[in-house]
Amino acid sequence: MKLKQIAFISDIHGNSEALRVVLQNIQSRGIESIINLGDSLYGPLDPKGTFDLLQDYQVQSISGNQDRFILENIDQATDIPTLEFTKSQMNTVMTEWLRSLPFSLKLNQIYCCHASPNSDCNYLLEKLDKNVVSVKNVNELDEILKDIPQPIVFCAHSHVSKVVKTKYKTIINCGSVGLPAYDDELPIYHKMESLNPMTKYVIISLDGETFQIEQVSLSYNYEEAALLAEKNNRPDWAKWIRNGRV
Repeated sequence: MKLKQIAFISDIHGNSEALRVVLQNIQSRGIESIINLGDSLYGPLDPKGTFDLLQDYQVQSISGNQDRFILENIDQATDIPTLEFTKSQMNTVMTEWLRSLPFSLKLNQIYCCHASPNSDCNYLLEKLDKNVVSVKNVNELDEILKDIPQPIVFCAHSHVSKVVKTKYKTIINCGSVGLPAYDDELPIYHKMESLNPMTKYVIISLDGETFQIEQVSLSYNYEEAALLAEKNNRPDWAKWIRNGRV
């Protein structure tokens, strides 16, 4: 019997070069179900091209914190150049699509969120200390997820692929399609690094109560994306895209 397979992608951040390669790879495997865990359009790259690809491949999506951030500022000018660039590339159809995205998604034994079940910007797996990014202990994770009945939880947001097993859950972060590293000042300064420029996604193969997880990393023409970031005044994004390091 053929296993049911679902591909999970996330954190595209407008990188249509990477997304195209990922979607073509998924299609070549005969996988028809694709779930996108959010942060799709925001960035100094190609929001419109990214949206078109998601529509062409009929990708089912949820909202991320940056999707929400776009909507919160869609009708007002800000002093954030990358946000203003993203907005300038959008049309009414794209805006309405963002508004339609749910916070989370439930697929039988799978629960999907962008960051964590209670927040689109608080990491589920990662624990932040000064100069250190680690993973929360299994008891803390089970406490966070105690109201989620599904045994498999997919999350994203940190851009770093992980599979973590607790007593009650298997938690999978599918990594980032479009931005393999970044830094952030909140809640404290920290870096997230995948340590390579490859585009990433995850396949889960389901067979009743059993499942298999495949973490996929693909090469692509990241130089095109990096040059676009530089053109749109984000040399930091260009560095992250080229190196997977901050």
